[in-house]
Amino acid sequence: AEHPELLRAANRQMFALAANAPCQVVEFVTVILLFSRRATIEGRVIYMFSVALDSLTNIILVILLSGALRRETDDDKAAQEAGLRRAEKQRRSAAAYEVCADVGWQGAVETLAHRGLTLDKLLAFYKRLPELMPHFSPDVHTTNDVVRQAIIPESADQKCSMALKMMDGKTVRPQKMVTHNWSNLFRDLVACIVSDALNESTFGLVADLLDFDMPALERMLDAKALKKSYWVCAFSVNQHQSICAHNPARTVDPKTGVEHPVCSCGATVYFNNTPPLREIDSKSIHCQMNKFDDMMSFLSAADSNFSQVIAVDRAFGLFNRAWCVAELAAADNMGMRQHLKLASHEAMHDEEATRHLKALNVEQMQAARAEDVQEILAKIHDIPAFNAHLQELLFGEQGLFDRWQNFDVLEQEAEVGRLALFADTLARRAMFATSISSRLGDDKSPSSNNVSEATPVRIGRGHAEDETKVASAV
Repeated sequence: AEHPELLRAANRQMFALAANAPCQVVEFVTVILLFSRRATIEGRVIYMFSVALDSLTNIILVILLSGALRRETDDDKAAQEAGLRRAEKQRRSAAAYEVCADVGWQGAVETLAHRGLTLDKLLAFYKRLPELMPHFSPDVHTTNDVVRQAIIPESADQKCSMALKMMDGKTVRPQKMVTHNWSNLFRDLVACIVSDALNESTFGLVADLLDFDMPALERMLDAKALKKSYWVCAFSVNQHQSICAHNPARTVDPKTGVEHPVCSCGATVYFNNTPPLREIDSKSIHCQMNKFDDMMSFLSAADSNFSQVIAVDRAFGLFNRAWCVAELAAADNMGMRQHLKLASHEAMHDEEATRHLKALNVEQMQAARAEDVQEILAKIHDIPAFNAHLQELLFGEQGLFDRWQNFDVLEQEAEVGRLALFADTLARRAMFATSISSRLGDDKSPSSNNVSEATPVRIGRGHAEDETKVASAV
């Protein structure tokens, strides 16, 4: 029940086994006859026939389960038409793109646009989190916590974006932009990005592997997937020119209760009204937070395949954040492909969440800085029309959720192999947990408490290493 995707994959596998069972029985019986004293020419013929029948059945089942013979439905035709409309919108948007006449502004846009990072670097950073942030807990700490206590301190020596440091100073034009809210668990943000690289529409299973068995997850990612590049504001924006010296909301670490630290790097922080200003609208040239739309336009015009990954948190809080909603609308207007990532296939059955989403109003959305909300609202000339467009974007025919729920059957079947590995890993996790429980029993000594707290989730190591540590501790 926790992972219904595995149940669906198991159902398909059971269908294949049931269909193939008669062939296996015939083959088994003929093998017995073949090696008995009753072996005859007829027996050998029957055996060869059963082998051929078994092979033919396997081929037919592969074809049927792959969806290759599936008839095109009205939904398929609607999806194809929507895809053509999107591609035409992207083509027109790219053709209409013009560089900014202000050289300084355009230079800042292009600099920001080339701060992508590859998936392998992101996973390497995630595995280092226990070192950078020793009290990090995957199911507690948010992206904001990690930015304040790991990303900013780690990049303070160079006063640069974390992406630039992670990529060893090399600029990278990203293939995708990740839209996410900082109140989301950082573990889930990483899981969304990994899920995208694996062409998964949900991230719950990947999050489990990040917690329990990173080596198994890395084995699922080939070299091409690990080199996919993403633009993620937490890493790609230079936080030393944006927020590092201030914590106006006095946010605290949810685990320690200690207020998030501020940085003493001394870098100049640029707000939207910090000189020098662009002449046409008096916006700061060096501020990065006012250039997201321009950056998206630049990247989409340069690459027709540039797309957006929408990392939806489990509470659907992303849709309450002004910047996130503005990015969704901007990407749609530019004809960018949009890839929605939800925790599970059951997430959309949450009636309360759905009811809340259908009542969204851009005027009620939030941002870390009040000036950001005003910046976004100033770009919207007709708020009721924008709200109506937002509903169409989310719930309309071929909207984000409609496309997500009806993603191609072939794509669903491609999940089967990965789901089998997920199932194996989760089963081994359950066996390991049972083993630990049986070893520790009801012992409440300090040493056993330390082991029980450490074993459920450890980043960057597999169960074998965990078992060794538990054994030595016990």
